[in-house]
Amino acid sequence: MSEKPIVTMNTLGEMGRFGNQFFQYAFLRTYANIYNLEVETSKWIGQYLFGHNDPPTTHQFKTINEYDHPLFKNIFSYEKPPFKNVNFWGFFQFHTKVYAPYKDYFRSLFQPVDSVKAIMEKGEAILRSKGKTIVALHIRRGDYKGYGNVEGLSKIFYPAPTTWYKNWLKNIWPTLDNPVLFVASDELIDVLDDFKEYYPVTSKDIFDNFSPADYYPDFYILSKSDIMAISNSSFSFAASMLNENCKGFYRADYNHNGVVPYDPWSSQVLVNRHLIEPY
Repeated sequence: MSEKPIVTMNTLGEMGRFGNQFFQYAFLRTYANIYNLEVETSKWIGQYLFGHNDPPTTHQFKTINEYDHPLFKNIFSYEKPPFKNVNFWGFFQFHTKVYAPYKDYFRSLFQPVDSVKAIMEKGEAILRSKGKTIVALHIRRGDYKGYGNVEGLSKIFYPAPTTWYKNWLKNIWPTLDNPVLFVASDELIDVLDDFKEYYPVTSKDIFDNFSPADYYPDFYILSKSDIMAISNSSFSFAASMLNENCKGFYRADYNHNGVVPYDPWSSQVLVNRHLIEPY
């Protein structure tokens, strides 16, 4: 065993999509960095995209469930690590004020490797050649449509109406310097025509097929946009936390029946309908 205590995550890459994996890894590495611990993980796409080479999970530690321990409420604030030589399980999507003191380190974890960065920057350059201000929308459909009648889940995973985004665009568009609209969605065919008067651009227009992770070009452009309006989704919220260029962050929120501003570093990752205060 290493001289340092270890923390592992043996479900990374298997439990949830990219947005969930993003926060799982962010938690694991931030926790380990604060308390000077070693890390082991299972295989996940971040190893390819961001060059992480953490050792594989070879230790069989007791699993600690995020939702079973009150210590997670102040997980980064103890003098000594509250957990070591354990395997973590959970989603770790805390109110982001918890992560804010570690913003620079957090962002450093998700910088693409040079080969990926070159591809992404080429696509971004094509997009920027079409306008001066990139306005990026993320409109999630797909799995969200299936949660409409599921008690509990329907309060969080809801497909926001495109009319919310259109109303917001109508107000903000005239105030922007030569804007270009970028639309990211898991069901582009269903939503793209709603924005035709803005001549929207998609990742398919500016990138060749990125087969290792076909969702990553959308994520990357969201993280580089100048104005963004996202879904109630960890995927696009994560991108907003990495965005250092953005002059305005907005999100679809059923509590306000529209698109409203938010602070990526002082907000809930997911907003529960009828629950405005942080959990």
